[in-house]
Amino acid sequence: MKLNSDIPSFKGVIRKSYLTKNDKDVNIFVNVYCFGIQSVSGVILTFHVMTDDGMLRSRVPISEIYIKEPVNDIPFHFKQLWDCFSENVSVISYDFLGYHKAQIVLKDGSKIWATYMFTVDWYDNPYSDEPSDYKCGHIFKADDGYLLCQPNNRVFWKDSNWITKTMAEDLKQFKVDTNLPSVENQSNRWVTEDTNSFYYDIKLKKD
Repeated sequence: MKLNSDIPSFKGVIRKSYLTKNDKDVNIFVNVYCFGIQSVSGVILTFHVMTDDGMLRSRVPISEIYIKEPVNDIPFHFKQLWDCFSENVSVISYDFLGYHKAQIVLKDGSKIWATYMFTVDWYDNPYSDEPSDYKCGHIFKADDGYLLCQPNNRVFWKDSNWITKTMAEDLKQFKVDTNLPSVENQSNRWVTEDTNSFYYDIKLKKD
């Protein structure tokens, strides 16, 4: 079990009202450095942050963190479509996706623009281990300032060099994966030679 993970650190802001639980502070923003995440099954993704006056806060929900003071904020349950699947979590920043823009389709069908930051992936749980239920969470910074955690099927990527075709109108034609094939369980007739050779042969057993 991992629970916590390093992330590519970044600067942001959070509302002071989150720290003080005082509604009078809702329009005051505090500078933070975000340096880690915590994933707990069944709840929103949270972050570890350090304020610029030396306060360390853990379990700050992704919905409370902004890259800049938000222009048009959205409900917290729009920012992350699915709760975390497990405490078993990994983080990767894909070089290929780095700094790519994408159009994100929110749960009500509205669309916003955002920039890729990194990806959170869960493992060793009933959802992630089932091919048709598997989902990772791509972390984006929206143009309007808030953060997002969205799965593959809510993200429509843009790239002026590679993505030159228009996405098909009939998206229902694309289906979820239903299995992950194993290369070793296809037949019991293929066996390696019983020697200590480094370059061993693989032979087909005769009936």
